[in-house]
Amino acid sequence: MDSAINEKIRSAQQGIARLHKIDAVLQDLQNQQSQLNRKAAGLKVVLEKENCDVDKMENKSIASVFYSLFGKLEERVEKEQAEAFAAKLKYDQAIRDLDNIQDQISKLSAERLNYVNCQRDFDALYADKKERIVKESGASAQKILELSNQINSERINLKEIEEAASAGKEALASLDRIQNSLGHAEGWGTWDLLGGGLISDLAKHSHIDDAKEETENAQRLLRQFHAELADVRIRSDIHIETGGFAKFADFFFDGLIADWFMQSKIDQSQESVSHVQSQVRDAVQRLESMRSQANSNIGKIEAEMESLIITAR
Repeated sequence: MDSAINEKIRSAQQGIARLHKIDAVLQDLQNQQSQLNRKAAGLKVVLEKENCDVDKMENKSIASVFYSLFGKLEERVEKEQAEAFAAKLKYDQAIRDLDNIQDQISKLSAERLNYVNCQRDFDALYADKKERIVKESGASAQKILELSNQINSERINLKEIEEAASAGKEALASLDRIQNSLGHAEGWGTWDLLGGGLISDLAKHSHIDDAKEETENAQRLLRQFHAELADVRIRSDIHIETGGFAKFADFFFDGLIADWFMQSKIDQSQESVSHVQSQVRDAVQRLESMRSQANSNIGKIEAEMESLIITAR
């Protein structure tokens, strides 16, 4: 059998699989985009309200006069400022997420054009190969052709599983970095409670800042992992609570910004990260199991086809 036509068929099958994958990922990204648009609109309203509350406290409103009479104006202003800051962080994160998703959609839409004719090419090549193999292999021809296509399909599936597992491991590494920073912050926070003073306070906030900076990267990697799981052959075997991805940054910001001097807030943030880590780790383990199964399937089909070719008349 001409190796050139085999390579063309493999290439066409890969193109078909890539087209289906892009369509699934685009659908997932567009759903995420719609959710984020609604979220950003809501956060904008919250941000405007929080800024208004800060202005009222700072500009001698009736409420500010009331709090000043009881000596709690400064405390109230700080609380409103902290809430406004948290709202701004969430809104800015949502806008960055939207920009990132739009960039992915644009790139995938452009790439999609490369594969729109792959099904037509495959059908023509398949018909050509079938005609040739019938002449060369007689009664075994159809079975050999079917096994060849099964091997190609399994290899494509294996590649997609490996890509999804790799994306999951990257997300886990980012979450580990956040958890590590929070762990250090917790340690310095405990020392601070025991009278560690300025040095321990600065160290604690340095680690909190590290965790906060890594959060944006984690969000991007989690969205990418979620999109990789959009492929129907993977999605059918893995079920993840998608809300954990969408709400991760909100949990994190709420846990830290509301009152990041409190040790309990660091603990809450660690719990939020651990919840997402657990979901991603479970998904990666399932993908590794699927990878082993795909490799086993390929080996069995190859052995069957080799035996058939050897005994063919």
